[in-house]
Amino acid sequence: MFELRIALRHISARKRLTFFAVFAVALAIAVIVVLMSMMTGFTDELISTTVENSPHIVVSSPIQKQNENYVHFYSYYSEQIAGMDGVMAVSPVFVGQAAISHKDNAKGVSLNGIDPVAEDAVMHVSDHIVSGNFFALGRSNNGIVIGYKLADDLKVKTGDTVDVVMPGFGSSSFKIIGIFNTGTPKDESLAYVRFDSALSFFQKNGVASEIDVRVMDPFQADVIANSIEQETGLKAVSWIKANSDILNLLNSQVLIVWLYYGLIYMIAGFGIANTLFTVVMDKKKEIGMLMAMGASKRNITMIFLFESLILGTMGVLVGCVLGYLASTALASYQISLPQDMYFGLSTLPLKADAMNYIYAIIFSFFINIVAGVYPARRAASLDPVEAIEND
Repeated sequence: MFELRIALRHISARKRLTFFAVFAVALAIAVIVVLMSMMTGFTDELISTTVENSPHIVVSSPIQKQNENYVHFYSYYSEQIAGMDGVMAVSPVFVGQAAISHKDNAKGVSLNGIDPVAEDAVMHVSDHIVSGNFFALGRSNNGIVIGYKLADDLKVKTGDTVDVVMPGFGSSSFKIIGIFNTGTPKDESLAYVRFDSALSFFQKNGVASEIDVRVMDPFQADVIANSIEQETGLKAVSWIKANSDILNLLNSQVLIVWLYYGLIYMIAGFGIANTLFTVVMDKKKEIGMLMAMGASKRNITMIFLFESLILGTMGVLVGCVLGYLASTALASYQISLPQDMYFGLSTLPLKADAMNYIYAIIFSFFINIVAGVYPARRAASLDPVEAIEND
């Protein structure tokens, strides 16, 4: 195929231009791969953290009024929900607001009354225990499990005694039998006690604030939540609906990032277009002679499209290698992030996903073809006589 041979000869004859055109594409690919790795890692880590540190579905009373937002007959509803398709575990929870104090330190918390076995099946709390024993809560009327930040604020450790105070309900002493660390804001605002201990403290009987549900496929939580509402008449909110603002933000970020990717690729494309246009201007006489010898406009167009593809392929290969090396280097060095700004993430997450490279390659080839169209059409439109005479 003589078009390919001529394209290769043009590329090898202009080594400096070829280098900069290939480098522009390679740099664009490398930057995109690193950014996509960051975006993929950030999205996956955020969704994983959200899914693992919150119930997949929260079932509560459909009547949301003061002193009426409790689930009655929670044991019956828990059994009914547990038997539904796609549900892995359920955990009735009584939630109340209280203050925890130790000596001169005090903090407001959400005091959750739970069955530790059921709660662990839903929330995997035991995986986050850094001190003590979460399941010991089931054997202690006055045991309490708190987050490590709350423990730091109160200056307490496992085995210490704290006072739980609620105006109108008096106060009770609890012994710390466990400390957990989830890496989320719950570490400074959540405390677990046994379910019946919470009911006794808040002077309630036979009710739960909510029923937390864990499902087999978190991304089917919306569908299962709708089924729960239809079968029980209770209100069911999935983690997807509860975190819709975060998910919408991620979707908006994806759109903005892809626009950013497009601009980078366009810059790289202009580098290729400039290289090819320079070749057209420099090789006018050669192009004219080829056309005089019988080369068609299609042949001339194919020569420059081949050049664009070759330059793009070289840039893609080099860029993928650079992107992989840069992503690996960044992943090995943990970059700290302000947790308040990045939804509780402490380090910059990167995830090397094969699809990132595939997207980069497809998009790059498309831009390279587009970049080669104008120079190719310009070359094909040259008049052979004028090209030979005016060179």
